Amino acid sequence: MKKLTGAISALLAVLILAAASGCGAKTVPENIDIKAMASEIVKCGAYTDSMSDSVSTALSLYGIDKADVSDFDVYFSSLATAEECAVFKASGSEAAARILTACKTRQSSQVTSYENYVPTEVAKINAAIIMQSGDYVLYIVSNNQSTVKTVLEKYGFTVK
Repeated sequence: MKKLTGAISALLAVLILAAASGCGAKTVPENIDIKAMASEIVKCGAYTDSMSDSVSTALSLYGIDKADVSDFDVYFSSLATAEECAVFKASGSEAAARILTACKTRQSSQVTSYENYVPTEVAKINAAIIMQSGDYVLYIVSNNQSTVKTVLEKYGFTVK
């Protein structure tokens, strides 16, 4: 009986250690179809305004160097709302950090623009999802961030 109890205790210890070693591991999304993900986010019901895919002006509006981006897709609202969906795949980790900074600057710019134009949009802007995961950078302003988070989780992103 003591041998069986000892064996069970050892097995439980191994299982606990195995489970604990995976707790701190972060998974980073890889090989995401940027255009499909951005489209799915925009179509998920989290937006109240009509959204237009506008990659032609996005990099200049965000102040992002084309060399920093390997792929991206950006949707803008009609400007009646601050809603926006920007998904970037950076050309590397340093580029991703620069893109993240540009997204934070974009958020600040939107707050300044909307605080006198449509002040009710400022809370939405302040609740934006701005994140970097590996080489991916996201800036998402929507009317329902929990719906957006569900889509992002499907693609392997963990949103706080």
